[in-house]
Amino acid sequence: MNYVRNTWYVAGWAQDFELNKPVSIAILGEPVVIWRNSENALAALENRCVHRLAPLSLGRCEGQKLRCMYHGLLYDRTGAVTEIPGQDLIPPNAKVRAYPVREKHSWVWVWMGDAAKADRAAIPPSLALDDPGYRLKAGQLDYTAHYLLIDDNLLDLSHLSFAHEKTLGLDMPQWADQRPRLAPIERGLHFERWLADHPPRGFMKKTLGERVDVFNRYDFVFPGIFLQRTGFYPPGTAQASGGQAPEAAPLFWRIDEQAVTPIGPRASRYFYAAGARTDDIEPDRLERLFAVTEVAFNEDKTLIEAQQKLIDLDPERRMLPTSLDAGPTQFRKMVDGLARQPAG
Repeated sequence: MNYVRNTWYVAGWAQDFELNKPVSIAILGEPVVIWRNSENALAALENRCVHRLAPLSLGRCEGQKLRCMYHGLLYDRTGAVTEIPGQDLIPPNAKVRAYPVREKHSWVWVWMGDAAKADRAAIPPSLALDDPGYRLKAGQLDYTAHYLLIDDNLLDLSHLSFAHEKTLGLDMPQWADQRPRLAPIERGLHFERWLADHPPRGFMKKTLGERVDVFNRYDFVFPGIFLQRTGFYPPGTAQASGGQAPEAAPLFWRIDEQAVTPIGPRASRYFYAAGARTDDIEPDRLERLFAVTEVAFNEDKTLIEAQQKLIDLDPERRMLPTSLDAGPTQFRKMVDGLARQPAG
């Protein structure tokens, strides 16, 4: 499969990489081991010892190094073998691939392409889970599906009115009936839309009243980074703003941040965080908001995995495009262009 390699992929939540505990992951079908040493520095190597091809993720951290616990070869952070028990000579090719790895905004990112091109500034901006200005909860799901099917889902939020008619799309037919404005950004797309005269539910109804106008905007950046802000405003704000982005701060500011990582041709990992400004939501209400969000994401998972099974039965069967598909269509064209670029 022709993957885009010169980009950052989310390998996991930073909190899941504990000191001196190697973690096995796969990205783009490649086995990777990531570990955090006693000085809290991350390293990422090919998860395959050069000797007998045993997984280094079953190894032991020793200071800055990682020892394979099959026959004891010791690796440094560059992937080079620095010790072979009972042998003084270390062959020059005793080395595994090392990947650039960074921790930023509570995610651990791995660069899968040319290490010389790895630019930390290219990591998309998101919020840290411990940002004092927000209350956020995080989770993840594994999909048996191609990652671009999940991207399609996030690039076309019209499905909220149907796939999530009892959760995120409750009483919001506008998701399907109204098209967002979209504009190209670096390696992605920017979306904006107003959903006027919406009846909020649950604790939000008690807080915001019977009706609100909702302004939704998000950036979607390759390979599948979804950074969304949804503001709830007094009725009439959409009209007063002339359909453009509002200047005033919202009554309630919902935060959704997600990342899609291709594990293999039919395997993907989906990371997500949801919440609001600290002043907008108490911990118990965050739990309720997040519970509904997780139900909705499992609704997506059920649909997309079933979709993948049908696609695999007839891979040549073409999808019928509609006006709903502007986002997915533009994004896939961009991905095709990136995939044709040389990895080196």
